[in-house]
Amino acid sequence: MATKATGRHRADVEINILESFELRSRRSVLESETARQSRLARKQAKKLAKQLAVQRRQSQHSGVSNASGRYLVRAERKAKLRQHRGLKNVVTMSVAAGLMATFALPAYAYAPDVAAMSRFTTTDAQVLASAADTQNLTVAAVNTVLYARGNYESASASEIARQETLNAYRSYTGPTAADYVNNPPYSKLDGATILQVASKYVGTPYVFGGETPAGFDCSGFVAFVFSQFGLALPHSVHGENRLGILIKPEDAQPGDLVVFDDLSHDGIYAGNGNFYHAPRPGDFVKLAPIFTSNIHFVRLATK
Repeated sequence: MATKATGRHRADVEINILESFELRSRRSVLESETARQSRLARKQAKKLAKQLAVQRRQSQHSGVSNASGRYLVRAERKAKLRQHRGLKNVVTMSVAAGLMATFALPAYAYAPDVAAMSRFTTTDAQVLASAADTQNLTVAAVNTVLYARGNYESASASEIARQETLNAYRSYTGPTAADYVNNPPYSKLDGATILQVASKYVGTPYVFGGETPAGFDCSGFVAFVFSQFGLALPHSVHGENRLGILIKPEDAQPGDLVVFDDLSHDGIYAGNGNFYHAPRPGDFVKLAPIFTSNIHFVRLATK
């Protein structure tokens, strides 16, 4: 049978309960304070980490030391492809060279008209380089107005006429002055016959250095006319002037040479102040008045 608690016992029990409650309260307050300190420490740690990160980024650009006095060593960064200027230049030049080579391919093809003029039966560069007629390509190219595909150049009428004259001159196959000297068609050197021969070549185009009926210059015309009388004259105003006999103007006769005093030009005297001559580029052999007084007369004679 249980005994009833006395008053003192109840008092002890109440004291013990109060003590226990106080202990639990103290423990709760301590745990709360510990948790608060832990949160505060984590916040400070995060703040410090952020500050260190900012200092690290700044030191990578400026190279200054951090708060502790130590220099931060910046890690070596690998350069991106677009930052390699040398590599970019090499790639750009390679692409440009490839494009230029592609665009230049049509230029290595021989024009059909040039190949035809040069008597080529092939346009293979290796075959042409070893062929005997390779020189003909150079001559044909010089004498032809070339037009590249899609790239046209205008040519004046005078230039086209000059090219045609040169082509005709270079294709001349008739007798030369040397042929006539060896077998002259005329045996007697007289003024009337000389003028008759000279008049046959009126209208022949002027060609610098020309000495055939396909084209004459002044001294080439004189030499070709007199070659038909067996006289071998040099193709030079100076040389033709030396071979003749100087005569007075009042004694000049048709068939004599008209020589400019500065030895820049000569022709064949036709009488009455006129002479046959090959004037200048773009002109023709003609009978014309002597247009200057600075001249002298020279007479040629057979041996």
